[in-house]
Amino acid sequence: MRRILFLSLALMALLGFVAPPDVFAQAAAPQPKFTITGLIDMVTSYAENVNNYDGIWNRKDTQWYGRTRGRFDIIGEVGSAKGVFGFEIDSTWGQTGSADTALGGGTQAFGTTSAFDLNTDAVGNIETKWLYIEFPVPLIPVPMIARLGAQPFATAASYKLATYANGDFAGVNLYTTITPSFKLQWTYAAVEENLVGTETSTGLSGPLGIANTQNRGDDYALIVSPEFTPFKGLDIKPMFSMFYASGTTSGSARAARGGINTSTAYQGTGGASRGGIEEHRYTVGVDARYRMGPFSFDPSVLYQFGHRAVVTPAAFVDSGGATGQVRYADINAWLLDGRIGYQLGPLLLQGLGMYTTGNTARNNTLSSVQYYQPLSTDTGYLADWGTQLTSLGLDYLSAMGESGARVAYPGNHIGWDKYGRAQVGVKATYAITPALSAMLGVNGHWTAEEVDRNGTAIAGAGILPVFAGPTPRDRSRYIGTEFMSVVSWRFAPGLVWDNGFGYMLSGPALDAITDPAAGGQNAQDAAILTSRVRFSF
Repeated sequence: MRRILFLSLALMALLGFVAPPDVFAQAAAPQPKFTITGLIDMVTSYAENVNNYDGIWNRKDTQWYGRTRGRFDIIGEVGSAKGVFGFEIDSTWGQTGSADTALGGGTQAFGTTSAFDLNTDAVGNIETKWLYIEFPVPLIPVPMIARLGAQPFATAASYKLATYANGDFAGVNLYTTITPSFKLQWTYAAVEENLVGTETSTGLSGPLGIANTQNRGDDYALIVSPEFTPFKGLDIKPMFSMFYASGTTSGSARAARGGINTSTAYQGTGGASRGGIEEHRYTVGVDARYRMGPFSFDPSVLYQFGHRAVVTPAAFVDSGGATGQVRYADINAWLLDGRIGYQLGPLLLQGLGMYTTGNTARNNTLSSVQYYQPLSTDTGYLADWGTQLTSLGLDYLSAMGESGARVAYPGNHIGWDKYGRAQVGVKATYAITPALSAMLGVNGHWTAEEVDRNGTAIAGAGILPVFAGPTPRDRSRYIGTEFMSVVSWRFAPGLVWDNGFGYMLSGPALDAITDPAAGGQNAQDAAILTSRVRFSF
């Protein structure tokens, strides 16, 4: 018996010497860990003349509604690797159409996919936002984190929110820490994918029965952005990006402006979405943030260049050729954004100045594109500033023109149609207690170039100016003056009650977005009042 025991111990010792190293590594492997984070918003909002359904500013309308939004992230971790599944639910209170979900064929409120009706049995209303894995890359001399799949842009392009790339994308992000003061990000974003299409401009079906209308281009974007910290308090982030589009592409990357839509104007012959109608757009610039005691300064400068092809729309009177011809335009645009702040005890004073170039009213953009085009802002530009109407406010589904029904929404496409944008704003935030704060602010809005007030607002194409005849004198740059206010109370752990108000004194430049059948050519003032309870966990 003792001999058997001795032989068994000897065999175990021998196996220990010859066993591969990963046997012990597996035994010591970290245990999986799962967490769930997210937020739930309860929102009620009253708005006047926001016009997200018809996009007309001289037809008086009002809206008061309530809704619920849930945003959840399920995170699984094993050691330093993790996988994330993020999903979202957006539902109004009360049925808004013939069915309680968009999947069931019912028309839902803008920005929502369902409605909680009686018994609240809403099916097919979950939106997948993120589905990615993140892990350290092995066998390289410097630390690198790779993220693959559907993921957020985060700081891939800038520190500042939504000046170029914001929201979500599918692709690859690599984040390398070369030294503590020098980091580098590289991002590939798949915008559209051509699978097994016909590669022709005919109206015939391609291989495997895929129709030519599904023959999308291989559209993509590359972003390279190093980060420098030359000394404490100053961070500098240069950025270079290339965007390529073949034919029709994402409306987030290319908005309808100046009477040119985003579909047929970028289609080849025979209804194809390709056929040599290409765009090569390059963006270079720098973002920075400086902190010195109570003082802060955040400047951004971005420049775009490149070229694009477009089919001359039939509505254009083009002195350089007939309609239906392919025209080639050079891209030449700027975005400047600067923000400053100073903390005086419980009082924070902040200022904003921004400017984007634009095209003049008579410039049909067929030979020159001078308005700035972000890759994607996910409607987020200046959502961190506090404006409730010209950016996402507390009710982030009821900003002015957010649906883009008549004109490019300034929070999504930054500029006002093709005319560019200039904005100056100031605000003051006072912390009454650590849990209670109040903010007041005012913003002036202009376009960089004069708007033709007699232009025609076209659904899905922006404002079509009057190209023929004498030069119109009825023009204006003044969009309006916007007042904003937000009161926030963190009344319990994880809970905050926000109340926001916004009012826009409409200027004459907005008169271009009116309907003669709805009354005089005078844009109505817009207002919104929102109350939101948010639970974060």
